[in-house]
Amino acid sequence: MNDCDAIPLYTAQARDEVIDPDFSSPDYGMAVSPYEEPVDQDLSVMPDTGAPCVFCNSHQWVHGAVRLLNAAAGYNPFTVRIDNQLAYTGLESPEVTDYRQVPQGHHIFIVIDTNQNTYFQKSMYVGDGMATIAIVNSAGGLNLLSIADNACPTANTTSCFRVCNLACYSGSVNASLGNIYFNSINFAQVTSFSPMASGSYALRVARFARPDTALITARVNLNPRRIYTLYVLNRKPSPDTIRTLLVEDRRN
Repeated sequence: MNDCDAIPLYTAQARDEVIDPDFSSPDYGMAVSPYEEPVDQDLSVMPDTGAPCVFCNSHQWVHGAVRLLNAAAGYNPFTVRIDNQLAYTGLESPEVTDYRQVPQGHHIFIVIDTNQNTYFQKSMYVGDGMATIAIVNSAGGLNLLSIADNACPTANTTSCFRVCNLACYSGSVNASLGNIYFNSINFAQVTSFSPMASGSYALRVARFARPDTALITARVNLNPRRIYTLYVLNRKPSPDTIRTLLVEDRRN
């Protein structure tokens, strides 16, 4: 049994309530049973080499700005509309868009397939900060989660790093970057930022359940004056098919 089994069905349906951006919802974490399929590592960095960060123009902080993240496994690219206005088309997994300003308040987010059929729609609250709206797997199909993109102070020699678990089929995971540990990260949970020196680090993502089997190992470079969110995602709808998406931002 995994988080996709454990999440109540109503979370996948259209709802009017606000998703708590700091993930103070009940703990749906379940132990992941041993799984024998070989692990195919996939560590992606967004944006690709050549674009230093997702949002690094002269306005690093924008009030009421959201971006979209396709974190769902097993679906074709999505089209997303906000209040029936086209926001993005051909959103692959895993892919994150640039930010766009949206007036503060409740908005209807509509997720559409390649044949223009509506998967689902949901009312989401947009505050005066910045947020990532993630399309994720759920017990009934798909759901939306709002992830607050907070600032973290950096300097010429420092960066900030956090982890967000959006791997619905994998339950809780452990992650480490060098000697910084993020343990027992439940599905739909984001950790606090950890300030650290810029440089190259060993990344490891593992099962929370015993045995503590590594699912991802890679080297990660943290640039100075940048903040990073490591999204843990499912590549397929099964427990150990983990991949990660490392998103680099600038806030000061």
